[in-house]
Amino acid sequence: MTNKKTSFLLLSITFFIIFCACTPQNRTFIKGNIDYLGDADIYLETIPLHYKYSEKTRIPINVTDSEFSTQVNITEPQIIYLGIQDEQYPIYVTPGETVSLDIGRADFPKKLGVDGSGSNANKAYQQYLQAIDGLESQIKAEMDKFKVGNDNKALELSSEKVKMAENHLKDTDFNNLYLKALGEDLVLQIRAIEYSARHYDNYNADSARQELFDYAKEINFFTLPTLTAQRAGIRDFTHYYARTFGIYDSVNQAFGTTLAEYDIKQVAYEELNKKRMQVIEYIEERDAKAYAELFLVAERIGEIPLEKAAPSYKRYLNEYAEYEEYTSFLTWFYSEIESVSPGQPAIPFSLPDSSGTLYTMDDFKGSYVLLDFWAGWCQPCLEEFSYMRDIYNSYKREELEIIGISTEVERSVWIQDIERFDNPWVQLYGGNGFNQETFKAYKGGGIPFYILIDPEGNIVRYNDMRPSFNFTEVLDSLLIHHQSPK
Repeated sequence: MTNKKTSFLLLSITFFIIFCACTPQNRTFIKGNIDYLGDADIYLETIPLHYKYSEKTRIPINVTDSEFSTQVNITEPQIIYLGIQDEQYPIYVTPGETVSLDIGRADFPKKLGVDGSGSNANKAYQQYLQAIDGLESQIKAEMDKFKVGNDNKALELSSEKVKMAENHLKDTDFNNLYLKALGEDLVLQIRAIEYSARHYDNYNADSARQELFDYAKEINFFTLPTLTAQRAGIRDFTHYYARTFGIYDSVNQAFGTTLAEYDIKQVAYEELNKKRMQVIEYIEERDAKAYAELFLVAERIGEIPLEKAAPSYKRYLNEYAEYEEYTSFLTWFYSEIESVSPGQPAIPFSLPDSSGTLYTMDDFKGSYVLLDFWAGWCQPCLEEFSYMRDIYNSYKREELEIIGISTEVERSVWIQDIERFDNPWVQLYGGNGFNQETFKAYKGGGIPFYILIDPEGNIVRYNDMRPSFNFTEVLDSLLIHHQSPK
C-alpha cells in the first residue's frame, strides 16, 4: 500500500480540467486576466516527483480577450505553479475556493496580483522577492570569484538571503520555500569547501565537512519536509559533497586537461558514488532516506550505462518496496532508458531547418549520425563546438553526419544562435525547451546531450561520449568494425 505520509508530504497530486467528474468541494477555480500574452504559452503545473526525469503534470490555460478561467481538482491545500514560457510563479491554493490573478506580463514573475486563497502568503512572497532583488545574481558573481580563489562575499550574501526567507516565508503557506532557501545555502557552503581546499594552504576540509554536517542536522536538513522542498531532493548536496574530496581535480590531472563534468562522472563513477552514499548515512528517518536515495538511483539510471546502474536500482526496489510511488517511478524510468539504450532503433523525427525544409532520421541512413541537443544559453554546449568542427571536417559525410537539434524555446533566438555560431552541419529546430518532442523521446535530462546512430538507424551510443573527450576514439573504433568483412 502506498505510504500515506510520503504521498501527503510530496504533494503528489493529479490535476483534472473542467471536464472531470470532481466533487464541488474539491474544485478550485483559477481565473484572471493578463495584459499581454502574444505567442507565449501560459499553464499551471505541479511539482513533479523528480525534477528532471518525471513526466510533468501541466494544464494549458486558454486566454480569450486577455481573460482566462480554468479549474483544478485538489484534495488538500498546496502550492501549484503558474507558468509563462519557462518562467514560473508559486500560487497557494485551497480546495473549493477561487483564486483571481492579475498578471502584468512585463512584471512576471516578480509581481503578480493574487486575490482569494493564499492572498496573505502571496504578499509575503512578494515582499521576499523585493527583499532579495538582485541578490541571487550577486551571489553567483561572488561564487565565480570563490572558484578562482579570490576574496568574496558569497557566503555572507547567501546567509542574508536565508535571513530574508526566514523573515518573510517561515511558518507561512510558503514555508517550504524557506526550507528550500536553507538547502540552497547548504549547497553553497559545501561548494565553498571544495574551493577552499583547492586554493588555500593548510585548509582542513575534514573539519569543515563535519562542521557543516552538524549544522545541517541542527536545521533538520536531513528530514523529509526539507528534502522535498529542494529542487532536486538531495542530489545537489551529495554531488558537491563528493567534489570536496578533490576527485574532479585528480581526474583532470590524470588526463592532463579539463574534462567536462559528465565525462568526469563516467571516469570516476565508483569513487564519486561512494562519497555520495556517505551523505545517506546521516539520514535517520526511513521516509527521508527512501526519498533521498530515490534521487541517487535515478541519477545513475539517467547518466551511466544501465549495466552499472542496475545493481543499485534492483537493491532499491527490494529495500524500499513499500514506497510504491518511488518504486513505480524508478521502474518506469528504467524501462524508458532501456528503450533508448544501444541496440534500439533511433527515434523517428521530422524537424525543419531555418528555411522550413523538413528532415527525418531516414534521410541520414548509411552514415553514423551524431545527434547534438543544444541551446545557445548552454555554455558547455558551446564549448564543444570547436571540437565538433574539427571532427566534422575530419570525416567524409558517408562516414559521419552531425545534426544539431535545438531545445531553444524561441525560434527567433535559435535563428540568431545558428547565424552567430555558423556551424557547418545540419541545424534543426524543435522548440519548446526541454519539452521538445525528440529530446523527451530520448529521455534527455540536460544538455549537451549526445546520441550516436549507426548506419542502419540504430542507437549505438547513448550520451556517454563527448566531442572534446572520447568521441573520435569511439567513432574510429566503430568505423573499423563496420568496414571489416563480416
